[in-house]
Amino acid sequence: MSVSTFTIVVVITYLIIVKVIGYFAHRLGTQTADDYFITARTTGTLALLATLLATGINGLTVTGTPAMVYEGGILFGQMFIIVGIALFLRWYYASRIWTAAQQNNFMTQAELFSHHYKSPTILVLTIIASICSVFPFLIIQFAAVAKIFSVITNNVITYELSILLLAFSTGFYIFFGGARAVIWTDIFQGFIFLVIFFVTAYLFTIWAGGFSQSIETLTQVMPEKLTFNSQNTPIFFDRVISWTIAFFLFPHIFQRLMMGKSPKVVRKATFGSMIIAIFILATLLTMGIMATATLYGEISDRDQLLAEMYHRHWPMGGTLLVLAVFACGMSTIDSVLLTLSSIFTRDIADKLFSKPLPEKTEYTLARIISLVTLVTVALLAMSNFGKGYLAPLATFGATFAMFLLWPFIGMFSWKGATKIGVISAMGVGFFGVFVLNLADNFWSFELPFGNATLIFFASLGTFIVVSLLTQLQNQKV
Repeated sequence: MSVSTFTIVVVITYLIIVKVIGYFAHRLGTQTADDYFITARTTGTLALLATLLATGINGLTVTGTPAMVYEGGILFGQMFIIVGIALFLRWYYASRIWTAAQQNNFMTQAELFSHHYKSPTILVLTIIASICSVFPFLIIQFAAVAKIFSVITNNVITYELSILLLAFSTGFYIFFGGARAVIWTDIFQGFIFLVIFFVTAYLFTIWAGGFSQSIETLTQVMPEKLTFNSQNTPIFFDRVISWTIAFFLFPHIFQRLMMGKSPKVVRKATFGSMIIAIFILATLLTMGIMATATLYGEISDRDQLLAEMYHRHWPMGGTLLVLAVFACGMSTIDSVLLTLSSIFTRDIADKLFSKPLPEKTEYTLARIISLVTLVTVALLAMSNFGKGYLAPLATFGATFAMFLLWPFIGMFSWKGATKIGVISAMGVGFFGVFVLNLADNFWSFELPFGNATLIFFASLGTFIVVSLLTQLQNQKV
C-alpha cells in the first residue's frame, strides 16, 4: 500500500470515528441553544480541561509554531511568554468570568460587556472585534490541515479537496451534536495529538542526530536569527503583545470557560491546561529545532516543515502528522464555529426582534448559521488569501482580539474605567488597523516596533486618559 493510500484510509477511518462520537453526544443533548453552545454549563473538570487544550492547540500550532524556528530562530521564545501569561490570566479570571456569565445566562463576550456598561455601542464594537479576530483564525485552521494533507499524500488529496473533506466532517457533528459533540471529540482528539507530538519530537531528535548536534548546526547556518536585531525585534514585541491578549480573550476560548459546572471546576481545568500546555510547547520547540537543522534553506513553504521532515525520513509516518493536524484543526474549528454561531444568533439575530426567540427557533437558527459560516470560511480558505503564510494572518486576527481587553479590564479589574473610555479605546484600535495597514503601502521608513504594538499603546493611552477625563467630568456634574 502506498503512503498516500495509507494516509487516506487512516484519515477517513479517523473521521468516521469522530462522526460516531458526535452522534452519541447528540443523543445525550437537548434541543436548546443553551445546550448547543455551552452544554447547559454541565461540563466537568477533566472534560473542560480537554476541550480547553484541544481548542487552544490548533492547526497552526502543529505547522506554524515549529516553523517559527525556521522563520526567525529566537522568535520561538515568544511562545513561552505568550502561552505562559495568557494561561495564567485565564486561570486567574476563570471563576469570575463563569460567575458573571452564569448570573444572567450569558454565552458571549458581547452579552457580558454590553450588559455591564449598559451600552449598545459596546455591544456592536465587541461583535465586530470578535468576528474579525476569529474569522482569520478559522481560515488558518483549514489552511494548516490542507497544506499538510496535500504534501503527505503527494497531492493525491489536493489542497482544495482537503478543505472540502474537513468542512464536511466538521459540519456533520457540529450540526447534530453542538457543544457536547465538540467536547466528546475534543477528549478523543486531544489524546491523539498529545501522543503524536511526543512521538514526533522523539523521532525528529533521532533523525537530526541529537539535540546538541542540531543546536550546533543552527548556530552555523542561521546565526543572525539567534539574536535580537532590528529585523526580528518588532515582530517579537508585536506577537507577544497581540497574541498574549488574543490567546486569553479569543471568543471561542473565552466561551469554553462558561461551560463548567462551577467556578471551582473552571479554575481546576484552567490550571491543569496551563501545566500541560508548557510541556506541549517544549515538544514543538524540539520539532522545530530538529527539522530546521536538517532542512534549513531547502524548502519554500515553512508551514510544510514538519511534513517535509517526515517525507524524507519516514514517508509512512507522515500519516501521524496528518492525524495530529486534523485533530488539532478540527478541535479548534468546531469551537470557533460554535462561537461565531452564538455571536450571530445571540448578539445579532436575537437583538433584531422585540421579543426573545422561542427556544426551538433559536436552536434551529444556531445550527443553520453554523453551516453557513462553515461554507463561507471554507471558500475563503481555498482562495489565495487563505493559502498564504499563516503566522501574519494569525497576528492580524489577534490584533482585533486585543480590543476586547478594554471592556474586560473595565468589567473585572479597573473600576475607574468608563463606558466612554472603552468606546474610545476600541474606536482608536479599529481606526489604527485601517490606517496602518493602508500606510504599509506608502511607509518609507521602519519603526522599532510593529503595527500591533503601536495600536495597542495608542488604545491603552486613549483608554486611560478618556476614562480619567470622564471621571473628572462626572465629579463636576
